[in-house]
Amino acid sequence: MDQAPGTKDKLARVLMAVYAIRPKQVAEIRLDDPDRSAGLLRIRRPNRLDHEVCLDDFALRLVKGWLIERHQRWPLSTNPYLIVSPITALHVDRPAVGPSNFKALCDRIGINATQLQQDRFLGEARETADPVRVRMMRLFGITSHAAIHYVRAAHPEYFTIDPTQA
Repeated sequence: MDQAPGTKDKLARVLMAVYAIRPKQVAEIRLDDPDRSAGLLRIRRPNRLDHEVCLDDFALRLVKGWLIERHQRWPLSTNPYLIVSPITALHVDRPAVGPSNFKALCDRIGINATQLQQDRFLGEARETADPVRVRMMRLFGITSHAAIHYVRAAHPEYFTIDPTQA
């Protein structure tokens, strides 16, 4: 976390590294998506149900800190997105920041966003051998197929085929 220079970058890093949210999804989080009182963050997914992420206290403090900083820096900003840059904060068309804004964050730790997400999935799969009933599908909003893929990689011994049963 010390490598992230500001609150915005720390928040983006936590969302990507801990909650395995893709950079494009982080960039598209709107101001009304975090529900700080409930500790939830809505992740909008086109053509699919939205996914709700339960944020821990650290992530909630980062959201609050960023909202305060964002308002202090750009009090007149009407941009509806949570994470803005000096360019997008006051842009007439109110665009989201591009996912490429987070590339430098990943470069500092030497891993790209896809690898970071896959590493997080695999780390969670190592903690559990049950992708459906346990956290993976609920935590990350991934399909059972994806969850089983990561559990299989983390626990190959559970998926060996007995030649006498084949």
